[in-house]
Amino acid sequence: MRLKTGSLSNGITRRCFLKVSAIWAGGAWIVGVPALSANPYRVLTDQEAEIMDALADCIIPPGDFYGGKDALVTRFIDRQIGPYGHLQKEKEMYQTCLSALNRGSKAEFGRNFVDLFEEQKIVYLTDIEGGKYNHQSNERGWGRFSPSAFFNTVRNHCMMGFYGSPDHGGNKDYVSYRMLGLF
Repeated sequence: MRLKTGSLSNGITRRCFLKVSAIWAGGAWIVGVPALSANPYRVLTDQEAEIMDALADCIIPPGDFYGGKDALVTRFIDRQIGPYGHLQKEKEMYQTCLSALNRGSKAEFGRNFVDLFEEQKIVYLTDIEGGKYNHQSNERGWGRFSPSAFFNTVRNHCMMGFYGSPDHGGNKDYVSYRMLGLF
């Protein structure tokens, strides 16, 4: 069978064949790519991140500038406790203690931590910081971690995320630098 110059045996041009082949090859590649997760965090679950956001806003409350949540302190912590972060050794503590914090909130107030009124959150966190629940840590799921030590660690990490370089995931829009008049 004789072909016309530039066409295949069924009348399709080489140019058309190449276009269709490229589309199919691209489609096959896209099918092989895993779907993007709705959870933007590397380590924390959606629930843990929600609890951490509420905790960050209690430690760094919003006002004229972003609070802890809007400054992306949770993202900073998540990145730092992840595989290549500087706080990898704290991963287990965060996963255990954020759940324990929520269980304790339900036991004390009958509600999830994120659903408490701001005043209740502050009272609860003040009690945790003061060591009120340290003797109940095993009963409430804190495991080998002290509730007051967890609070102190979280407070320090929130400050690191708020005042550190945005390159590390927190301090969105250089909020702390602007707050301090550095920008």
